Amino acid sequence: MIFFFAALMAKAQSLEVFFCDSNGKFTNIRNAPSGKVVDKVPTDSYGMLLVEEPVNGWWCICDNSYYQPEGGLYKFSGSRSGYYVHYSCIAVNTRNYGGQTLTLRSTPSAKGKSVYRFGQELTLRPLGVKGDWVKVQTLDGKHTGWIESEWLCGNSVSNCS
Repeated sequence: MIFFFAALMAKAQSLEVFFCDSNGKFTNIRNAPSGKVVDKVPTDSYGMLLVEEPVNGWWCICDNSYYQPEGGLYKFSGSRSGYYVHYSCIAVNTRNYGGQTLTLRSTPSAKGKSVYRFGQELTLRPLGVKGDWVKVQTLDGKHTGWIESEWLCGNSVSNCS
Protein backbone atom coordinates (compact mmCIF):
# COMPACT_ATOMS: atom_id res chain seq x y z
CA MET A 1 0.00 0.00 0.00
CA ILE A 2 2.84 2.40 0.79
CA PHE A 3 4.31 1.93 -2.68
CA PHE A 4 0.93 2.70 -4.26
CA PHE A 5 0.61 6.03 -2.43
CA ALA A 6 4.25 6.89 -3.10
CA ALA A 7 3.63 6.35 -6.80
CA LEU A 8 0.57 8.60 -6.68
CA MET A 9 2.49 11.34 -4.88
CA ALA A 10 5.53 11.20 -7.19
CA LYS A 11 5.67 14.08 -9.63
CA ALA A 12 6.33 13.15 -13.23
CA GLN A 13 9.58 14.54 -14.58
CA SER A 14 9.22 16.52 -17.76
CA LEU A 15 11.57 17.75 -20.45
CA GLU A 16 11.36 20.46 -23.12
CA VAL A 17 12.07 19.12 -26.62
CA PHE A 18 11.45 20.04 -30.25
CA PHE A 19 10.46 18.07 -33.33
CA CYS A 20 13.38 16.59 -35.24
CA ASP A 21 12.03 14.09 -37.75
CA SER A 22 13.37 13.55 -41.25
CA ASN A 23 11.37 10.40 -42.07
CA GLY A 24 8.73 11.84 -44.35
CA LYS A 25 6.38 14.80 -44.50
CA PHE A 26 4.71 14.27 -41.11
CA THR A 27 5.44 13.21 -37.55
CA ASN A 28 2.70 10.97 -36.21
CA ILE A 29 1.16 11.81 -32.86
CA ARG A 30 -0.56 8.84 -31.25
CA ASN A 31 -3.18 8.31 -28.54
CA ALA A 32 -0.99 5.78 -26.69
CA PRO A 33 2.48 4.28 -27.08
CA SER A 34 2.35 2.53 -30.49
CA GLY A 35 -1.35 3.51 -30.58
CA LYS A 36 -3.66 5.03 -33.15
CA VAL A 37 -2.46 8.10 -35.06
CA VAL A 38 -4.61 11.03 -33.88
CA ASP A 39 -2.63 13.93 -35.36
CA LYS A 40 0.10 14.55 -37.90
CA VAL A 41 2.62 17.36 -37.52
CA PRO A 42 4.29 18.63 -40.70
CA THR A 43 8.03 17.98 -40.40
CA ASP A 44 8.78 21.60 -41.35
CA SER A 45 6.84 22.85 -38.28
CA TYR A 46 8.55 24.05 -35.18
CA GLY A 47 7.47 24.27 -31.60
CA MET A 48 8.42 23.31 -28.12
CA LEU A 49 6.90 20.26 -26.55
CA LEU A 50 6.89 19.41 -22.90
CA VAL A 51 7.13 15.63 -22.62
CA GLU A 52 7.19 13.25 -19.68
CA GLU A 53 7.05 9.63 -18.58
CA PRO A 54 8.78 7.80 -21.44
CA VAL A 55 7.63 4.20 -21.92
CA ASN A 56 9.48 1.95 -24.37
CA GLY A 57 10.67 4.92 -26.42
CA TRP A 58 7.34 6.80 -26.35
CA TRP A 59 7.00 10.14 -24.56
CA CYS A 60 3.70 11.53 -23.29
CA ILE A 61 3.13 15.08 -24.58
CA CYS A 62 2.02 17.45 -21.80
CA ASP A 63 -1.08 19.60 -22.23
CA ASN A 64 0.67 22.95 -22.76
CA SER A 65 2.61 21.80 -25.81
CA TYR A 66 2.15 23.31 -29.24
CA TYR A 67 3.64 23.49 -32.66
CA GLN A 68 3.57 26.20 -35.28
CA PRO A 69 2.82 25.22 -38.85
CA GLU A 70 2.60 27.86 -41.53
CA GLY A 71 0.00 30.39 -40.51
CA GLY A 72 -0.43 30.04 -36.76
CA LEU A 73 -0.26 28.20 -33.49
CA TYR A 74 -1.70 24.69 -33.15
CA LYS A 75 -2.54 22.60 -30.10
CA PHE A 76 -3.16 18.88 -30.31
CA SER A 77 -6.71 17.57 -30.50
CA GLY A 78 -8.52 14.33 -31.18
CA SER A 79 -7.53 12.16 -28.22
CA ARG A 80 -9.06 11.65 -24.80
CA SER A 81 -6.27 9.37 -23.62
CA GLY A 82 -3.35 11.74 -24.26
CA TYR A 83 -0.76 12.30 -26.97
CA TYR A 84 2.46 10.39 -27.54
CA VAL A 85 5.50 10.87 -29.73
CA HIS A 86 8.38 8.47 -30.34
CA TYR A 87 11.84 9.53 -29.14
CA SER A 88 13.17 9.21 -32.71
CA CYS A 89 11.02 12.21 -33.73
CA ILE A 90 12.12 14.67 -31.02
CA ALA A 91 15.41 16.19 -29.90
CA VAL A 92 17.27 18.63 -27.66
CA ASN A 93 20.36 20.69 -28.41
CA THR A 94 23.35 21.01 -26.13
CA ARG A 95 24.16 24.39 -24.59
CA ASN A 96 27.95 24.30 -24.81
CA TYR A 97 27.94 27.49 -26.89
CA GLY A 98 31.35 28.51 -25.58
CA GLY A 99 32.97 25.28 -26.73
CA GLN A 100 32.82 23.61 -23.32
CA THR A 101 33.58 19.90 -23.33
CA LEU A 102 30.55 17.91 -22.21
CA THR A 103 30.43 14.31 -21.08
CA LEU A 104 27.83 11.59 -21.51
CA ARG A 105 28.00 9.28 -18.50
CA SER A 106 27.09 5.64 -17.91
CA THR A 107 24.83 6.52 -14.96
CA PRO A 108 22.89 9.66 -13.95
CA SER A 109 25.67 10.93 -11.71
CA ALA A 110 28.78 13.08 -11.99
CA LYS A 111 30.61 9.99 -10.71
CA GLY A 112 29.35 7.85 -13.62
CA LYS A 113 31.93 6.55 -16.06
CA SER A 114 32.51 8.77 -19.10
CA VAL A 115 31.13 7.10 -22.23
CA TYR A 116 31.51 10.02 -24.68
CA ARG A 117 33.08 13.49 -24.56
CA PHE A 118 32.48 16.26 -27.08
CA GLY A 119 33.22 19.98 -27.48
CA GLN A 120 30.90 20.88 -30.35
CA GLU A 121 27.19 21.64 -29.99
CA LEU A 122 25.13 18.52 -30.67
CA THR A 123 21.52 17.59 -31.28
CA LEU A 124 20.54 14.60 -29.14
CA ARG A 125 17.55 12.26 -28.83
CA PRO A 126 16.09 12.09 -25.29
CA LEU A 127 15.50 8.61 -23.90
CA GLY A 128 14.68 9.20 -20.23
CA VAL A 129 14.83 11.56 -17.27
CA LYS A 130 16.03 10.91 -13.73
CA GLY A 131 16.32 13.88 -11.40
CA ASP A 132 18.51 16.53 -13.03
CA TRP A 133 19.86 14.06 -15.58
CA VAL A 134 18.62 13.14 -19.05
CA LYS A 135 19.49 9.94 -20.88
CA VAL A 136 20.27 10.82 -24.49
CA GLN A 137 21.51 9.30 -27.72
CA THR A 138 23.43 10.99 -30.53
CA LEU A 139 21.50 11.31 -33.78
CA ASP A 140 23.74 8.71 -35.43
CA GLY A 141 22.94 6.27 -32.60
CA LYS A 142 26.62 5.67 -31.83
CA HIS A 143 26.66 7.14 -28.31
CA THR A 144 24.16 6.84 -25.45
CA GLY A 145 24.57 8.22 -21.96
CA TRP A 146 23.39 10.58 -19.24
CA ILE A 147 23.92 14.35 -19.26
CA GLU A 148 22.89 17.04 -16.78
CA SER A 149 19.71 18.76 -17.93
CA GLU A 150 21.23 22.23 -17.45
CA TRP A 151 23.31 21.58 -20.60
CA LEU A 152 20.23 20.95 -22.77
CA CYS A 153 17.95 23.28 -24.72
CA GLY A 154 14.54 22.16 -26.01
CA ASN A 155 14.01 25.15 -28.29
CA SER A 156 14.89 24.70 -31.97
CA VAL A 157 14.86 28.42 -32.81
CA SER A 158 16.67 29.87 -29.77
CA ASN A 159 19.80 28.99 -27.84
CA CYS A 160 18.12 29.04 -24.39
CA SER A 161 20.66 31.48 -22.94
